[in-house]
Amino acid sequence: MKIESERLLDSIPSGSGIVLKNDTAYIIGDDATGLYQLNLGNYQQQKIPITGLDYSQYREPREVKHDFESAVLVFWNGHEYLLAFGSGSGDISRDSMLMVSTSDVTDSKIISLKDFYSRLQSLTLSGNKEWNIEGATVQKDQLILFNRANNMIIKFNFNDFISYLFDDNAQFPPIEYLKIKLPFIQNHEARLSGACTLEDTHLLFSASVEDTPDWTKDGPVLGSFIGLYSLPDSAVVASYLLQDDRGVPLKEKIESLDILGNASGKELVLIAIGDNDNGTSNIFRLRLQALGLKEPRIKGN
Repeated sequence: MKIESERLLDSIPSGSGIVLKNDTAYIIGDDATGLYQLNLGNYQQQKIPITGLDYSQYREPREVKHDFESAVLVFWNGHEYLLAFGSGSGDISRDSMLMVSTSDVTDSKIISLKDFYSRLQSLTLSGNKEWNIEGATVQKDQLILFNRANNMIIKFNFNDFISYLFDDNAQFPPIEYLKIKLPFIQNHEARLSGACTLEDTHLLFSASVEDTPDWTKDGPVLGSFIGLYSLPDSAVVASYLLQDDRGVPLKEKIESLDILGNASGKELVLIAIGDNDNGTSNIFRLRLQALGLKEPRIKGN
């Protein structure tokens, strides 16, 4: 994996989720007060107001922030929407989902996931302290969530999920889940932070490592990985450490990623977002050799 470019986004706070549509990036921040739209060609940006968020503020206070940590593009009822999921960790304000129409960004709403997350925690035997949703993607008709707290992947039917949210008579969707093992840096295991779909059988994910005895507390960043997950094998089949030309791990906190395109053959061009924990974000352009795959077929989120 090579870093082609890195750019500071000094007026986009706390980048935690990114999805791409052509040459446009939609960026969410865990304490941002709007949805950011970024042109990847000239880096011009626009802040999109969201119903229920105070647009006049730059960042939400920590104790009341919605903590949107992941984003994905989906199709529902013939329209495309961006969904952003709250982490579900701690305060009730974090148990929600942002839903924005990409064809009419004034059509936005924040929907409670309190009951849904509570049911997921019960079914996966996860306590409140083991819950921190940080990644989301879709693969065929499946919505896949990534829980950073215990490195767990949860799958269920997307239409069943939407029906459960909007139809009082709908049943809770059947789920599949498993925990995965990730690489270590200095005896600290990487924890999931983002994901996107590569093809029908593989997902890409990001995972970061912080030097802290308590995963709920921020600590010095030790590094980040980009990983390849096989759906048929239910296993991580490759991981790539973000590092400079000298092979030194970059102490960057990668929060999310998406696929920009297939550069040539088996090389993928990725866009990743990092949270600097100071009201700014970093955006990276990465080139990844997708070893072990035949011809990568790019599938949008």
